[in-house]
Parts: sequence; structure tokens; C-alpha cells
Amino acid sequence: MRIKQIKHIQNAIKSINPDRVGYEIMSDKAQILAFRINSLDIRAMNILKQDALSLNAEVTTPRDAILGKNKSYDCVLFGSKKALKLLAKKLQIQPFGLREIGRDLRKFLNKEHDYSHKIMSIVNVDSNSFYKSFGVKDAIDEIYKNIELGADIIDIGAVSTRPGSSLVESSIELERLDSIFKEIRNIKTEIPFSIDTYNASVAARALDSGFSIINDISGNVESMLEILSANKHASYILTHIKGTPENMQNNCEYENLILDIDRYFEERLEILSKSGIDRVILDVGIGFGKSASQNVELLRELRHFRHFRLPLLIGASHKSFLAVISKDDSKERLEQTLIAHFFALQNGANIIRVHDLEAHKKMIRMFDEFIEPKQKVR
Repeated sequence: MRIKQIKHIQNAIKSINPDRVGYEIMSDKAQILAFRINSLDIRAMNILKQDALSLNAEVTTPRDAILGKNKSYDCVLFGSKKALKLLAKKLQIQPFGLREIGRDLRKFLNKEHDYSHKIMSIVNVDSNSFYKSFGVKDAIDEIYKNIELGADIIDIGAVSTRPGSSLVESSIELERLDSIFKEIRNIKTEIPFSIDTYNASVAARALDSGFSIINDISGNVESMLEILSANKHASYILTHIKGTPENMQNNCEYENLILDIDRYFEERLEILSKSGIDRVILDVGIGFGKSASQNVELLRELRHFRHFRLPLLIGASHKSFLAVISKDDSKERLEQTLIAHFFALQNGANIIRVHDLEAHKKMIRMFDEFIEPKQKVR
């Protein structure tokens, strides 16, 4: 008889082939989750701590909170998923804002949808992109190459959204994409095409040409409502951005980075939902109005956004913040990109938007073997 320490509890439980119902029960006990609660009323904090302790969860409070000098304090709640589910239910009858805390807690504790990992391959057409860009003929060749290599999604755009870039008129964008649209109409493939545009007329033309995803970095969901309502099969990528590409890096100030972006998504998802649009993918907007350290924080805290129960897309490919944190001025940042995307997948990303398809296919195979071994529970 020997004992071996394990890291991934749920994978270890799966490996011994438990009963499915038993696995569901044990899985909740095996997950330890933590939540920071900002500016909680001291009366609510004391109640929360008592209720948490009664269920084998815990609330960590500031050292001076016992003196009660302030009306509110930040605290950290943590415990097993099972304990937190019971706590959320218990908070429904509590005062001082705890009912709302319980409601928000339930959002995070709901069973997450198990979206698969996908690679979105980038094809830029005459766009003055910060990285690879192709003329029309080469772009068409690149599309066929991506199909052959097995991209999960092919994202095509004809305008640059690099920091400092100006907005481009839809007429110019349509002219650049005209031959691409004609070619896509004749391509027979199951791989979905995504149009990277903030212009509604370009999105409409793309959907008419066989595209099925609108990748809109603008955050201006109202401009796309009519098109999405008329094309219920289409998916919409909702990206967080602060301002426009031209000015987005001028103001990277946030009251709370994660919570501000959470609120941004919540407000726009409500607008989309009222129009019956639910095929949405969330992109936290790496590099769109964020400093290098904020981009790192987003990748580190990405799992927070899983509570929306929508696919999460990350696009860190070759972006300048990778050079900043690695202290490497080289324009070739493949190694940094692969590490950032591996980290993103580990923290909850479902789709990674990339320039280097082959390298990322190899990386995802490695990820699946190292992090998420395929084990089923009967």
C-alpha cells in the first residue's frame, strides 16, 4: 500500500471510475473556490462569517475589522463548492445586502457549460496590421492553407485595430474584401468564417457571403442589432474596449479592472438579450485599453467571466505587452504568445485567436494531455 499526492482532484476521482452520481457529489466537495467581496457592510460581514463557519466555509477579514471603526470592509470568502452553494441559499433571507451577495454567488456556482477548445486563425487583408497582413491573392491562399491545416474558425479582416489606428470607412473595407467575399461563397467547408469588422454594412455583406460570426471590437452592440436579429444563426463576438483603437491606450484607468469589464459585459448582454440574441462569445479585449500589467491580470483572472456561461475568446497573439513583460523587443513573439495562450486556456479560455495555426494546434494537444486528460465518468 502506497500513498501518492495528487494535484488535480477531479481528474484523480475520474481515474478510479466512480459512479456518476457519486462523482457529481464528490466533485462539489473537491473544488475550493474563493471570492473577494469589496466594501461589505460590517454588519453583513459579521453575519456572513458566522453563516460561512456554520457550513465549513470561511471569511477572512482585515486585522482591524474587529474594532469596527469603519462602516464597511473588504473580505475574502472561500470554501468548497458544496459549502458555498448551501451558503448562497442561506443568504437569501439575510439583510444588509447579503441577499444580493447570495444571488451573485449563485451565478458563479451554477454548472458551467463545457465548451471545447478552438483555434481561431487570423487572416488580415491589406489592413496595415501590426503583424502579418496579406494582399488579396495571398490572403485567399492563406484561407485555403488554414482549411487544410484544420483551423476551427477562420477570422478575416481588412482594417487594423492596432493602438493608434484610425477608423476606416465601410466603402474602403468592402473594396478590400470584395474578392474574398466572392471566394468564400464558393468554398465548401464546415469551418465557420468570422468577419473582423466594426462596420454594420460590412458585417451584413459578410453574412450574405457565407460568414457566420461577427467579430466586432467596437462594443457598439446597437449598431449590429438589426443584422443579428435578421440572422439568428450568426454568432456575435462582444469585445471589451475603452474608446476606439485610435485613443484606447490614452486612458487605462479602472476603478476595478475585472468588475468594470464584468459590468460592461452585463450591460451589453442585456441589450442583446432583449433583442433575442443569445449566440454570443465574450472577448475581454487584451490590448484594447489596457496596460501590460492589466493584460496579465485579465489572463490571470479570466475564469471570473465564466459565470456568464458563454464561450471566452482570448487574442494575445504577438501583442506588444508580451514584449514588455518578457523584456524582449523582438517582433517575433511566438514563444511568449504560446505561453500566454496556454495560460489563458488553463484559466478558462475556450477560443484562442492566433496568427500561428500549426504551432497552436501542437500546443493545444500538449495542453489536453498535461492539463485535461480525457477521462469519462460512466
